[in-house]
Amino acid sequence: MMQRFRGSYSARIDDRGRLKIPARFLTVFEAEYGREVFITSLNGDHVILYPIRVWEEMESRIESHGAWDPDMDDFINRLGFFGVESLIDSKGRILLPPELRRESRLEEEVRVFGKANHLVIWNAEFFRERELGEHYSKEKLHRISRILNGTPPLPGHEE
Repeated sequence: MMQRFRGSYSARIDDRGRLKIPARFLTVFEAEYGREVFITSLNGDHVILYPIRVWEEMESRIESHGAWDPDMDDFINRLGFFGVESLIDSKGRILLPPELRRESRLEEEVRVFGKANHLVIWNAEFFRERELGEHYSKEKLHRISRILNGTPPLPGHEE
């Protein structure tokens, strides 16, 4: 059975800009993906860390869709602007690009989230303010429940 990245862990970025991957996530990299990664962001507010194999699968889907679509082109440009290939070193650390660290306010204490097949890294306080600042409504929970159960959206709530 394939291991997944799940949950979240506190982590630190050292004075050289290296993130120590939490041990549980490092175990998943070693068992499933290896040490090659693609580091990027869509808006610069947080960092996305894709195992290179996962990123290559995404590239294949992008290619099959066609990059000439304006939304796809914007998506590719944003990921490309921040994107770099890298390796997790022998001590389980990854060097985050200085510009991306500055843009996403990643200093010392960060939060690393598992998202099944990739990781997301946030400034812990910024995440609290931005993502946890509002109450998770019953309406959102109901919508997610319908998605997870394969139930069609309620009339007037289609996307």
